[in-house]
Amino acid sequence: MISKKDIPFNLLKAIEPIAQANLDLIEFKSEENTYYSFVETDPKSKNYFKILIDGTKLISNFDKSKYAVEMKPIDETGTRRHIFQDNIETVAQHFEKWINLVRDITNTPSVHDDNFTKTYSDFYFSEYKIFDNDAQTSPFNPIQQEKIELYIDSLIEEIETTTESIAADAKSELISDLKEVKNTLSASTKNKVMRGITNVFGKLYKLSKNLASEIAKGAKKKLIDKLIELGIEYAPKLLEAFNKHHSGQ
Repeated sequence: MISKKDIPFNLLKAIEPIAQANLDLIEFKSEENTYYSFVETDPKSKNYFKILIDGTKLISNFDKSKYAVEMKPIDETGTRRHIFQDNIETVAQHFEKWINLVRDITNTPSVHDDNFTKTYSDFYFSEYKIFDNDAQTSPFNPIQQEKIELYIDSLIEEIETTTESIAADAKSELISDLKEVKNTLSASTKNKVMRGITNVFGKLYKLSKNLASEIAKGAKKKLIDKLIELGIEYAPKLLEAFNKHHSGQ
């Protein structure tokens, strides 16, 4: 697997600042024959941006003094992939334009979106969001991860044993989403973990306000205890938010 020591330093300096500033939207994916391969954090997206090590596999007249790029979408007029070669400055510009495009697509309201779930998820994320300087780039430490796993397990248990009426497929989806967060915990940033959890709460609230209330109340004490154990200072704020929105007041 390629490391940063294998990447030309001028390429590293050009790409890293752009990538690091947008880790809420994209994530690095290790892939053969690439210096960089980025995909959207949205698991439903098929968009990507790749900077290749050897461009001859895709470009017959590849100039080794340049960089080969494979990207999707090509621009705002189409969704097809595009392959080109150019100098490092132009490649970096295309990378930034690609990020801006996929962010614009993500932020543009659509009938294809589940706007109810998104609204509820965004609300919960505003309460969970971590403001550590490295929240967008670093994972929780191993001890923190163990405690978060315990909290996710408590959420799964609450969902499995809820007395509220919930369709089997919906329950299965919620549990699957939480297991995915748990299974990818060691390779996820702090805010990506929190986004995964809040997406589940968004789906819960859309299904039923009472259901979301029951699950939130059932897991609330465990959540606050875990956050305090993790040393996360905003635990009292989160407790206040849950009391406000799920106490029936």
